[in-house]
Amino acid sequence: MTGNDGMFTSLEDPGDKEQVTFGDNSKGKVIGLGKIAISNDLSISNVLFVKSLSFNLLSIAQLCDLGLTCEFDKNCVVVKSEKDKSMVFQGFRHGHLYLVDFSEMKTSSTTCLFSKSSLGWLWHGRIAHIGMSQFKKVVKKGMVTSVKDVTFEKDKLCSTCQAGKQVTIHHPMKTCVSTSKPLQLLHMDLFGPTTYESIGGNLYCLVIVDDFTWYTWTLFLGDKSETPDKFKIFAKRAQREFGLNIVKVRSDNGSEFKNYKVDEWCDEEGIKHEFSATYTPQQNGVVERKSKTLITLARAMLDDYSTSEGFWAEAINTACHASNHVYLHRLLGKTPYELLIGRKPNISYFWVFGCKCFIYKKKRLGKFEKRCDVGFFVGYASNLKAYRVFNQTTGMIEKTCDVEFDETNGSQGEMFSHDDVDDEPLRDAMKNMTIGDVKPEEVHEDNDQGGGNSPSRPSTSMSPHVDENEEREIEQGGVDEVPDNQDQGVPQASNDESSPPMAPRRPLVRHGCISKDHPIDQVIGSPSRGVRTRSRNLVSFCEHYSFVSCVEPTCVEEALADPDWIIAMQEELNNFARNEVWVLEERPKDKNIIGTKWVFRNKHDEHGVVVRNKARLVAKGFAQVEGLDFGETFAPIARLEAIRILLAYSSHHKIKLYQMDVKSAFLNGYINELVYVDQPPGFEDPRKPNHVYRLHMALYGLKQAPRAWYERLRDFLVMQGFKIGKVVMTLFTKDVNGNLFICQIYVDDIIFGCTNKKLSHEFGDMMSREFEMSMIGKPNFFLGFQIKQRSTQEVQDR
Repeated sequence: MTGNDGMFTSLEDPGDKEQVTFGDNSKGKVIGLGKIAISNDLSISNVLFVKSLSFNLLSIAQLCDLGLTCEFDKNCVVVKSEKDKSMVFQGFRHGHLYLVDFSEMKTSSTTCLFSKSSLGWLWHGRIAHIGMSQFKKVVKKGMVTSVKDVTFEKDKLCSTCQAGKQVTIHHPMKTCVSTSKPLQLLHMDLFGPTTYESIGGNLYCLVIVDDFTWYTWTLFLGDKSETPDKFKIFAKRAQREFGLNIVKVRSDNGSEFKNYKVDEWCDEEGIKHEFSATYTPQQNGVVERKSKTLITLARAMLDDYSTSEGFWAEAINTACHASNHVYLHRLLGKTPYELLIGRKPNISYFWVFGCKCFIYKKKRLGKFEKRCDVGFFVGYASNLKAYRVFNQTTGMIEKTCDVEFDETNGSQGEMFSHDDVDDEPLRDAMKNMTIGDVKPEEVHEDNDQGGGNSPSRPSTSMSPHVDENEEREIEQGGVDEVPDNQDQGVPQASNDESSPPMAPRRPLVRHGCISKDHPIDQVIGSPSRGVRTRSRNLVSFCEHYSFVSCVEPTCVEEALADPDWIIAMQEELNNFARNEVWVLEERPKDKNIIGTKWVFRNKHDEHGVVVRNKARLVAKGFAQVEGLDFGETFAPIARLEAIRILLAYSSHHKIKLYQMDVKSAFLNGYINELVYVDQPPGFEDPRKPNHVYRLHMALYGLKQAPRAWYERLRDFLVMQGFKIGKVVMTLFTKDVNGNLFICQIYVDDIIFGCTNKKLSHEFGDMMSREFEMSMIGKPNFFLGFQIKQRSTQEVQDR
């Protein structure tokens, strides 16, 4: 019996109200009857709980009933087990009684178990943190010696193993289709940038996969910032074509998807935008696997006929088209094309990517002129029933049905390089890419819609034929292409692959004139003489000046109302981004914040004609505090007398001069002071309107900006071996194997020349690699001097 209710593991009401009589004839009431655990292996039942009892009393009779024996001597008592005679516990004599301390017995038992467990974890560390279950099997089977009586229980986590071995959790594969119709869920992913810019000016590919059908669209972008606009156009077309609404889109956490512009548009359209967990591409595995598949297919297609990697976008597009028609949906057992359109696809019009082809010439030909050009096959048109072929004669991609294929010969596509596309208008046109049809056009369609036997396939060619009344079919969304030019037959262009294309082995033919076919009965005179058309020089002149504003705004509000000046301001901010001029931060306390303003000027040529709208963002330098956000400000500048002496010297020594200027020169100068400026008026960040920019580079209007730019240019030229003039510190000279090289700078304008013409070209290339330069060539108009260079002399007018 005991008076301590904390010793009981279970306690019940005794039922009959009994009492216990003590030695002084006082009585105690029995309150409960319960069980006490002496150790892990021994417990005593039917223990009385007497609240007024001051000591714990143990009955020898109860111990004997439990199968224990008690051996007493004059000093102690030992309680043993009748089975194995092992000692269970012992007590020591104290006066006329024997006392037993059960707390020491519990501690000893617990410590023993703890030691065994700790020994197991100690061996876990000794064996280089090999899995405990594996080591347990080895010890149990006796495969190692010297390890006995060790408990291997994984009762806790090993932090060392977690640090060295932890991996991502397993993401099981989908076993059911979570959507019931197309466009309920779209998966999106962007891969890039590729190593080289494509001839269409693109570096990225946006892959979109429909969750229900697994149908895939590919869109090509020049910059990841174009992603929201491209997807908006695609989404509108898709919803209109299929008569369905996009319910959800899923993407990763890239800035091209997770931004204010996309969120605002999704809220307006009622589209739920889901994101995968950070660094967990498995949650968006549908499109991640599709991107990988397209890239591997495109790589194999380019290698098949050794096609130049400059056609990577065409290969991606063709691989996407083929996979939509051939791959089976793992869960639904049908092709994506059939799930989306409702009938089996006909693939009789498929050809090997990169195979040689002969393209029929549609322009007027001479009697003995060859009837076709040689090229190679690069894909299928997205907005008409035709093939996309690269014409090796014109260096262009064309859409045509009048083509014959030779699949036994390769493309020799390595002859083409995207460097061939050197015409600036053509390059600009290629950058204005279209998304193409969301619903596809098949180039050839069998009249038997039941999908029976395919028609017999011609051995070398096929002229696609399509029933005009037939329903339009699906093609992937985006093609890296340029708009059709019906007069010239200018085709679409494709993107580049990641490695550089090889140099061409044949010249790229460029046609400087514009030809047009006319009915023979409307030609006056001899048809063999051709038809003369009106010159387009005046047309080009008008087209240029229609995009140049001749009015200089007096305030930013007027500029923001004129699209031409908005473009000029955006160009200026793009320069800031390229030069990493600043970074947006929270407005600091107790710091001088300098305001900014826009300055608008029209650039004129030597005839006074406006050739460019220039918007310059400048700092309000008058608000700077000397010693706080600026120090030394002096920067040398060339005197006009020095310029005239230089021109006379070069004329006397027959040195041919060249001119170049540095774009946004002051943005290249490093500043040492901590300077903060306000956000540009009209271009404040709507999410962080109270933030300010901390400058890394100099800004026009800052007091130290001219000196910062001069020091940057001076240090660079000195590193290249130039010497600074002792009198005119803006004149730099260099002696290269007896050839004198002179370079005169006037802020951001530079004129230079050398007795060796080759060294002048090398200097221009060197400067272009370090700074963003505008090469003007021969100086015609410099600081008020009109310069004319001849073979024997140089003439200058003031």
